Amino acid sequence: MQYETVIGLEVHVHLKTKTKAFCGCSTEFGQDPNSQTCPVCLGLPGSLPVLNKRALELTIKTALALDCKVNNYLKFDRKNYYYPDLPKNYQISQYDMPISSNGFIILSSGKKIKIRRAHLEEDAGKLIHETDSSLVDYNRSGMPLLEIVSEPDINSPDEAYEYLTNLKLILQYIGVSDCDMEKGTLRCDANISLRKMGDKELGVKTELKNMNSFKAVKEALQFEINRQAEALNNGERIIQDTRLWDGQKEITVSMRSKEEAHDYRYFPEPDLVPFSIEQNFIDQIKKEIPELPQARASRFIKDLQLSEYDANVIIQDKALADYFEECAKLYKNAKNISNWLLGAVSSEINSRKASIQELKLKPEDLVGLIEEVDKATVSNLAAKEILTLMIDSGKSASAIISEKGLAQVSDEGELGRLADEAIKENSKSVEDYKAGKENALMFLVGQVMKKSKGKANPKVVGEILRGKLK
Repeated sequence: MQYETVIGLEVHVHLKTKTKAFCGCSTEFGQDPNSQTCPVCLGLPGSLPVLNKRALELTIKTALALDCKVNNYLKFDRKNYYYPDLPKNYQISQYDMPISSNGFIILSSGKKIKIRRAHLEEDAGKLIHETDSSLVDYNRSGMPLLEIVSEPDINSPDEAYEYLTNLKLILQYIGVSDCDMEKGTLRCDANISLRKMGDKELGVKTELKNMNSFKAVKEALQFEINRQAEALNNGERIIQDTRLWDGQKEITVSMRSKEEAHDYRYFPEPDLVPFSIEQNFIDQIKKEIPELPQARASRFIKDLQLSEYDANVIIQDKALADYFEECAKLYKNAKNISNWLLGAVSSEINSRKASIQELKLKPEDLVGLIEEVDKATVSNLAAKEILTLMIDSGKSASAIISEKGLAQVSDEGELGRLADEAIKENSKSVEDYKAGKENALMFLVGQVMKKSKGKANPKVVGEILRGKLK
């Protein structure tokens, strides 16, 4: 039996504010448990919430970047449920009147994934489970949380992965969140169901939780597709439940049944008065939105003649894309800059576990190194070694070349003498080359390079050897 996969994603994002959504407690990560709490986020009697204006601005900024309609009238609601990490026994959220709706994200295929809503709410605390007990840390309670809900427009784990990647990139570009899944500042739940090809009615869905990376989301969805398809083919009924992803065993495990829809008994938050947002407030926030990732990639392709692949890789890291642009202002061959950034520079970033900002490498210094290669002052291979020394010391390429005596030797007289020695000492390779084996010439070039301690210009050496071996 052929089935169509139907997936909807709910993404929760911590907004980058200094204080919580409805109180003045700090949002700094990694502090002592329960050290960032007050009567408001602990839900003590008599405490009153006050909306964080910055959280509202970042919510609107996100909505505009996702092409959502921003509603001018704002109302908060109480979502009632009991859980140990929810001290008030309700969560301030939005129900029937979300701050924004009807947005979209476009995939590389051109497919548009619609966004149903994006609304502001507060986060719950965090439970820490031990062998014989559970502890609760309320530092996270009350953190400003943006919930972004897609329509069930996604039809494969690959599409889900691309949607999440694009969404995260947009959030990072507009600066509303650091989107660090390890710190829990970005979390994702997935709803998935299968239906027979051609059917209009949705199948019974399961909800997937506990996924700490986009890779885990993709793997969990694929497992659930296989599990549900096998069950349906065996005539079994899919049970609506919430399932956890076990990354070690690579399986989903049922956490609780959802046969009956949970009634949260929403009602308007009585301590927060509904209010209107003036259009000029929204317009001002819209002016702050920078060029978004897809638009930037298109510009790199059109204006700087980058390949589609290079442009899309570079824009995946906003800081790297900014760095690339600074280099492009100083040096006209954008493809050459791209090759260095995606090759040797990325290798340095990965080996040092650093970001481009953390390297001691100014754009003008990288461009200076590239220009030394263009002038044949140093070989490409030597330049990569120089790059490492530049990052270690913070010095320019020209300074290191001078200090270390790394300039290439291009003097034909000196190189001719070394070529003669290599020919005399390697008669077998000379015979092989004359017999048509081109690799033998590369061996002889290597011998000259060795004699020059890597300083010989390999291109000039190759030309000299060809002339002598005619």
